Amino acid sequence: MGVLQLSIPPDFPLPIPGNLTLLQFLIVLTFVLHIIFVNFTLSFATGAVILEASAMKTHSRRLDDMARICSLHASIHKSIAVVLGVAPLLIISVIYTQYFYTSTLLIGKAWLSIIILLITAFLLLYVYKFSWEKWENKKGIHFLVGFAAMLILLFVPLIFIVNVVSMLYPEKWSGANGFFHSLLHYPQIWQRYAHFILASLATGGFYMYLYFSVKQRKQTLSDVEQSLKLGGVKVAFWITLLQLVFGSLLLISFDRNIMLLFMGDDALLTALLLLSVFLTILLCALLYVVSKNDRPSMFYASLLCFVLIVGVMGWMRHEVRESYLKPYINEYPRTIEMKKENIKPVNKQ
Repeated sequence: MGVLQLSIPPDFPLPIPGNLTLLQFLIVLTFVLHIIFVNFTLSFATGAVILEASAMKTHSRRLDDMARICSLHASIHKSIAVVLGVAPLLIISVIYTQYFYTSTLLIGKAWLSIIILLITAFLLLYVYKFSWEKWENKKGIHFLVGFAAMLILLFVPLIFIVNVVSMLYPEKWSGANGFFHSLLHYPQIWQRYAHFILASLATGGFYMYLYFSVKQRKQTLSDVEQSLKLGGVKVAFWITLLQLVFGSLLLISFDRNIMLLFMGDDALLTALLLLSVFLTILLCALLYVVSKNDRPSMFYASLLCFVLIVGVMGWMRHEVRESYLKPYINEYPRTIEMKKENIKPVNKQ
């Protein structure tokens, strides 16, 4: 434990400013809200670029219009995603201070670059959105702008994933050498990244069907809007089906003792895993029916199922973090209450 004694700094002498259980509940809730809008932004930016590339290849006006709608929705949700990210970032820094700050310092340059990267991506998204007609005869340039914004938006989550995975492995901190080295230094990073990106695409598919279903109540949808609506639910179905595979790959990437907690060693975690698998299979069945028959009632049932899955996944994510850090927290406990030895008398002159 000699290395750990050097690596893990002591907790702040000031106690956690709030009830720990409440803060743990809030970190799950605020993270779920934040990540949904992140998923929207990534999904629509990626969808817009893919659709525009297909439109350029096939000279399809319909695909180009679909891409334009996706770019509009991407620009709407990006700001909400950033604002909602403040709360979970603050909470995680409060209840996991020793681990989060250390893991952040280990990738300090990459972490600081997030601000520049997001500003650049947002500006590119605005250019991409508002130059659709102006650059109609310069499709190559227009596509490259959207493609650059998409690449940045797909890269930023990797920085966050490296950070939150790094904090789970204090024993590996001494061998870490910056962000790019960490991509291969720590386990489960790429499995988490693949799982996250697929979840983003599926979430965007849900949004498209829901958005145009609500709009359809007020007016008749155009052919382009109808295509996005039905295409969205099909994307959600196939991606959710694929998530069963990538979710399994993520599970087996955990340390053996953590993986076994979800496979019978811990009743709660095992129940959460089984519930998530059951809900995912049910969701696939509901989405398949919707994709074949376009039944809004079945979609709302699948939406409820999706919300439950997101909640369970957020809870499981927290439990994984707690399970990894439990031995270290036991040895280096959090400062829950003010200790007498931390109170220094004030010298009166």
